[in-house]
Amino acid sequence: MFRIGCIFLCFSFALQASPSTKNALSTQQAVGTKKSETFKSFTGRTIANKVRIRVKPDLESHVIRQIDKDELLLIVGEENDFYAIEPSKNTKAYVFRSYILDDRVEATRVNVRLEPHVDAPIIGQLQSGDLVKGQVSSLNHKWLEISAPKGTRFYVSKEYIENVGGVDYIASMERRKLQVEELLNSAFLIAKTECAKSYEDMNPQPAIEKFQIILRTFSDFPDAVTQAKEALALLKETYLNKKIAFLEAKAELSPTAKEELLAKHRTESSELFADAPVILNPDLWSKRSSQKKSNPLMRTWDALEESLYLSWTAFHSGKRIDDFYAEQRANAAVLTGRVDHDTSAVKDRPGDYILQNDKNIPTAYLYSTQVDLSEYIGKYVTVLASPRPNDHFAFPAYFVLSIEQ
Repeated sequence: MFRIGCIFLCFSFALQASPSTKNALSTQQAVGTKKSETFKSFTGRTIANKVRIRVKPDLESHVIRQIDKDELLLIVGEENDFYAIEPSKNTKAYVFRSYILDDRVEATRVNVRLEPHVDAPIIGQLQSGDLVKGQVSSLNHKWLEISAPKGTRFYVSKEYIENVGGVDYIASMERRKLQVEELLNSAFLIAKTECAKSYEDMNPQPAIEKFQIILRTFSDFPDAVTQAKEALALLKETYLNKKIAFLEAKAELSPTAKEELLAKHRTESSELFADAPVILNPDLWSKRSSQKKSNPLMRTWDALEESLYLSWTAFHSGKRIDDFYAEQRANAAVLTGRVDHDTSAVKDRPGDYILQNDKNIPTAYLYSTQVDLSEYIGKYVTVLASPRPNDHFAFPAYFVLSIEQ
């Protein structure tokens, strides 16, 4: 009886103390509810590489995948040191097919898993009567592959996330990503089509404009910008090589016919690239020749150098001849050897002179419209030279910018 009485008294005391306990619990629940209600979703961006996305908000939880720096995530909640995020649209989930009949769940609390097997992490649950659309998993035919259920949350450590905007920001960036991808694919297709044409039929301007839009407008997508730059460089090189080959094929024309051809190409280039200074003053080219061009071999390369400049201006709007040769100097090579005149009767050779090493073995073809190389025949020199197409000859060709003994 004494023990029963003690138990009764203890129980009575617990009942009397319960209001304060209930109030404490209610207060904690209210704080948690308020915290949940006041959390404002935002777009987060990762600030490090190999950031882990987990199934639950703890460091022992299963890692779904790792993402790199600058990835965008929709942050919809927080729990301790973790942010809750919405799964990406391409997240796959799996449910056992036996629980699904005519696209409806036939049991209560059916687990949805990350992979199609019973040991995979649970990422959500479905209730009886829930509508399920999916397809039989190719990995395991006993499972149905579905989209992650509504309300599914994954978790990422707070320390690797920065707030970059509201909930609409990520949707806006996804639209921009689609735009730049479509623009890049379109530009690639046009460039590929144009590069397959002959020089006379090429029209690179539409592709150039699309690539330049990417460079100007989508700097926040560095991968796309890099691809656009590389494609522009390839398009430029192809266009340039085709133009050089076209002009060189006309090398046997009379001086009058050749001048008419060059005039035609100046006009075409001016129309194609309206904002580029492509109409070249012939007197300016004469001034570029440091010797008065008493050597006729120097004059024969004017047409080729002019075509190089005209092609270069297509990708360097507003730039002039001095800018062209400044870039040539910046990318020039330093060569050493003895200069000799190439007296061979080979057609379409990429230079009038050859550079030989100390064993009298040719190492490069040379030509210039700025330096009279005939003055250096038989002399051992150091030259600053810019690469030129070598027409598939055995050794490379260079345009000499300057020379020293």
